[in-house]
Amino acid sequence: MLMAEYIMRMLSIPLYLFEGYCIQFFFGRFAEPKLRRVRNAHWAAGIAWIVIKIVGGQLFRKKDSAALVLGLLFTTAVLFVFCVVWYEGNILLKIFLVIQFISLRELAFWAGYSFLYIGGSLIDILVYEAGDRMAVAGYLPAAAGVLACLSVALVETIEGILLFASIRKVVGSYHCREKGKMGKEVVFYLLPAVAGVLVSVFVSLLTITVTDGVPVLLYERYPVLYFIIPMIALVLLGAIMFSFRTYQDMAVLQEERVEKIVLENQITQMQSSMVEMEHLYDGIRSVKHDMKNHMAVLQNLIRKKYSGEDEEIRQYFEGMYQSVEQLDSRVHTGNAVSDAVVGSKFRYAAKKVKGIKLDARGFMLSDAVTIKAYDMGIILNNGLDNAIEACMRMREKQPDAEAYITIRSFRAKNMYFIEIENSFDGAVLFHKDSGLPISTKEDKEVHGIGLKNIRKCAVKYGGDMDCIVKGNRFTLSVMVKS
Repeated sequence: MLMAEYIMRMLSIPLYLFEGYCIQFFFGRFAEPKLRRVRNAHWAAGIAWIVIKIVGGQLFRKKDSAALVLGLLFTTAVLFVFCVVWYEGNILLKIFLVIQFISLRELAFWAGYSFLYIGGSLIDILVYEAGDRMAVAGYLPAAAGVLACLSVALVETIEGILLFASIRKVVGSYHCREKGKMGKEVVFYLLPAVAGVLVSVFVSLLTITVTDGVPVLLYERYPVLYFIIPMIALVLLGAIMFSFRTYQDMAVLQEERVEKIVLENQITQMQSSMVEMEHLYDGIRSVKHDMKNHMAVLQNLIRKKYSGEDEEIRQYFEGMYQSVEQLDSRVHTGNAVSDAVVGSKFRYAAKKVKGIKLDARGFMLSDAVTIKAYDMGIILNNGLDNAIEACMRMREKQPDAEAYITIRSFRAKNMYFIEIENSFDGAVLFHKDSGLPISTKEDKEVHGIGLKNIRKCAVKYGGDMDCIVKGNRFTLSVMVKS
């Protein structure tokens, strides 16, 4: 029997190792270690869990209800302290990580623990059916020990499977903008998890009762608990996974709703002004054309009649001629809407960033590019807004840095590329899932979705979008089918 007890203790080691793997996998999806440059820093959570379990097992050896509850409290407290010290992120995220993992682990334990009933039943059968024969042969203690070890191994296997499956489900449901942050929504995430921890505490307190001074397992008094407790644990595990996924889906829908509203507002504003811009553009070109002809005729008449006698009149008309030339936009892309958008953004950039270099000479739209006007407006508006903001932030940090924005386009096979290149301060973080830069603005529900809208426009025309960073140069590359 001593050998069997030793083997059963040894069986807990692989379970602790596996739980350590589960906790580092779970924590690593939601937060980054503060010492992320340290090699294999994410494994610290698994190592910490193993140490906590070993120390807790030594401190609370006594197998009674109080020891079970105190062990749970000790594990939770020490794990929370480790999480605060080791991981980046706000306190709400760390509370979520600890409570969620402890709840999943405890529920998986109680769901598996009840399967000890199978091992106990087999041992009873062994004792009553073949006990005398095996006792005579001296095999009964060894056989009972083997069955006990097998039942413990079965329980730990079931516990490990349930824990890993539930963690994978929670992690797979998580849609985050960035690691290390959670808001007040964590309260809704934790309600089922807290219920799971409380149920674990309640079951622990009732598991062992004292009758006439003798400790009695509650399972022995009420065998039906072998069925009821795992059912409660499984239901709560399902509630945790389902509620977390539901709230995550709601968050995604809310984000898409905000993006849709912003995009609809942009489209509405562009559509309402496009007709006016095109009429204005055509009118300016028409006036310019007529005025240039009239000015040319008047200049010829003045030269013939006054022929150098009145230099003041001639200079006056030359000044008028140059003013007419300036009626035309400095930006010529081949499209009225693009000219207006680029011209407007360039004028704004020149006001906000002193000495900025602006170049759109390499940007041309031909008739072969079948992008609708408002889609092109979304690409240029959002792309140039981001470029201007990047230059402004750079100048705040580096007043003497060279600021520039360059727009160019080119064709490669059957694809048409639009590139907006700008200088910036070199500081940028990319979202792991989307691959897009994370917005530096505080209100990320509204801001930071301009690039997503650009990508949607590109995908609409069978293309895609990419962000290229080289030193202090940021290039937004938009590809569409021509």
